[in-house]
Amino acid sequence: MAEPILIEGQRAWLKHYGEGSRALALGLLNFVARRFQLDALRPPPHRGGAQAREIEARRLDELKAQGIHVPDVIGQGRAALVLEHTGASFNTCLRQADAAGCDRLVAAAIDAIAQAHRRGAYFGQPLPRNMTWDGQRVGFIDFEEDPLEVMDLGQAQARDWLMFGYGVAKYYEERPQVLEALLAEAMEGAERPVVAHAHEVTGRLQRLARLLLRAGKSGRALAHAIVVLHAATTFGFVALLVLSVDWLADGELDLLDLFT
Repeated sequence: MAEPILIEGQRAWLKHYGEGSRALALGLLNFVARRFQLDALRPPPHRGGAQAREIEARRLDELKAQGIHVPDVIGQGRAALVLEHTGASFNTCLRQADAAGCDRLVAAAIDAIAQAHRRGAYFGQPLPRNMTWDGQRVGFIDFEEDPLEVMDLGQAQARDWLMFGYGVAKYYEERPQVLEALLAEAMEGAERPVVAHAHEVTGRLQRLARLLLRAGKSGRALAHAIVVLHAATTFGFVALLVLSVDWLADGELDLLDLFT
């Protein structure tokens, strides 16, 4: 949980780390990912309190050293960090943008993720709600989990495209070919193991995509993203889409929250 605060007239964020309580649900998701060989979808351990604070502080230091736009740590407590404000919510910016503006924002985000990957970085959950925009740079937030605890770097980078692809797919339901083109143009330089893993996993999700076309708005977004991103990897580019194991009658993909 994070709340805005003011420090000497400057906006900052106070982030509290509650105790982890998702062992059963995460165990189920881990079983599904292993059973169907979807390694990039394995959930990292979800720790709480001081452990989560330590993981986030370490990850922020690592990413900052790699030249990634992440917030500075201004202060800390036993189970809290005070973080720099790095811009408006990327999700809000996408919702407020017209089609052309949305394309510019998504292209900027894709470029930022691709550049970070070339430097050996990974994020874990670059969903639009965990990104910021200051008018010039895309920023990244929320690092209380570390995917490298359960997967290798190539899989972690594939997971990044998985999360990002799902997060922006709903803005391209009527223009999936545009999203595919944006991904294909920016991902050409991706590492081949990442491309191969992404293509393999999205290929295994094709049957799920057909089912989700009738699963409500969230399901359709997921289905379209699987198809788009698999097509991008078919031509040698990387992208990936998220798997949900708890689609219910209301069509909501609630288990996606387990990744965050």
